[in-house]
Amino acid sequence: MIYPVPQKNNLNGKKINVTSVVLNGNFKEMAEKIFSSYNIKTNSGFLVEIKVSDSKKTTYIDSLSRLSKEKYFIIASEDKVLIEASSERGVFRAVNTLCKLIENDELKTGELEDYPLFETRGYIEGFYGKTWSNEKRHSVMRLMAKYGMNTFYYAPKDDAYHREKWRELYPENELEALKKLFDSATEQQLDFAWNIGPGLTYKYTSEEDFNCLVAKIKSVYDIGVRTFGLLLDDIPWDFQYEEDKEKFDGIVDAHIYLINKTYKALKEIDNSINLTVCPTQYSGDEKGYYISKFGQGIPTDVKMFWTGAEICSRVLTVREAEELFRSTKHKPLFWDNFPVNDCEMYQEMHLGAIIGRDVELYKACEGLISNVMEYAECSKIPLMTIADYLWNPVCYNPDNSLKNAHKEILGEKAELFRYFADHLGVSCLSKYSSAFMSDKLSHINFLLSNGRQQDALAEFREYNLNMRKCLEMLEDTSIELFKEMAKWVNKFSMCCDLLDAIYNQWEKPSEDNYNILKDLTEKYNSDGTVLTGFCLREAAEKTLKLY
Repeated sequence: MIYPVPQKNNLNGKKINVTSVVLNGNFKEMAEKIFSSYNIKTNSGFLVEIKVSDSKKTTYIDSLSRLSKEKYFIIASEDKVLIEASSERGVFRAVNTLCKLIENDELKTGELEDYPLFETRGYIEGFYGKTWSNEKRHSVMRLMAKYGMNTFYYAPKDDAYHREKWRELYPENELEALKKLFDSATEQQLDFAWNIGPGLTYKYTSEEDFNCLVAKIKSVYDIGVRTFGLLLDDIPWDFQYEEDKEKFDGIVDAHIYLINKTYKALKEIDNSINLTVCPTQYSGDEKGYYISKFGQGIPTDVKMFWTGAEICSRVLTVREAEELFRSTKHKPLFWDNFPVNDCEMYQEMHLGAIIGRDVELYKACEGLISNVMEYAECSKIPLMTIADYLWNPVCYNPDNSLKNAHKEILGEKAELFRYFADHLGVSCLSKYSSAFMSDKLSHINFLLSNGRQQDALAEFREYNLNMRKCLEMLEDTSIELFKEMAKWVNKFSMCCDLLDAIYNQWEKPSEDNYNILKDLTEKYNSDGTVLTGFCLREAAEKTLKLY
């Protein structure tokens, strides 16, 4: 199985063994780079022909009644593979899929037809906390492009030039770094959206402020960016300047005025510029006064962010998307606050798969943009599941997708890693965690209750041993993923100590073992870092009561 799951995979004939390829046709240079990233040679071997045509077959998705630049076909015979697409982006998607098929030894004769169901699929660096390094930004972009995302919104809350110093132009070196990021996104077939958040200090009646805003956007436009975001989230609901109070009836009127004026100025610069906005009310009642007036007051081709019923929504549904459209005349572009773990969630590590998103959500929204954690390497794991869901929600399986993400990121370490990842499922999506541990402890208790103490101890011992092996692996901080998880690894170490103490008290009940278990239980429970579900605390407390 490859991910994201293709829409129609009829490559079910004779198996084709490929170790190297020779390329012919369009976009050879791009294709060579992709094959190289999978360590597949392109100097000789199996013929891969790339054909680009602007036909109904390659551009139109019948089931969705819409055009797409990302639709493609892979037609495999015993002597060659033909890739058909309408654009460079379609070829990019096709070559990545072909490489995965070769890598997984799943290439067979037949035909594969594929296209995404969500139009806009991506992530936003929009969290509060330490911003990512550009090296990590490039790394995440490469992986997300590989798994079918097509959009990156650059909006770090702690980038001073995004909010605090929004009036000031980027220094030359920072603008150059931003250009490299934009160029890399373009190479990876990602739409790069640069965002600005002036609302903390913006004066709506000030021409000087407006000119600073347009000049700032224009400076980023000059490096090639054509998609911009004007973010009015997490700012005061009341006016801060007397002149604004006198001119506008309410804050929503000022916001509409600002957006329309900005939209007009940007279209005068270049009619191809795209604008996304985030209203100050970005969640909750879809029919409220602010959001209704806001949506109906701005141009219909401006995309509008919306987080759902809550800031961090447990579910996103077609019903609420349709309700928002009726109220605002805008389909929502969902700003999904998962896997982000900033603010009051800072003790949690969100490593689970995306769940709770309607399987048909793509029919009622502009797309979905996931807000990431300040931990870039950790973010890759849930982001991969989000990419799978956004490409093909109909065939999306969160458990299988998460296993694939572990395999992609950790390779041979993936199986051991699950002993740790099992405990990091708590988020806005779910309050449950440690399913694997819970099952193990339940079975061990079953064995004990049936008088099979030695079998129970043997199974418990094996589980604890694997937990220790996992801990040893996690303590290798030369691996950036594990380094980012240091706080949770420390709590995991306490978890291992606590499990050993429970085991020791089961095997040889004594006052010394009891006191050790009691102290470790108190130490574990006093640490606020969120790890493991109720099952560990229950096992510790039950063991203490038995003595």
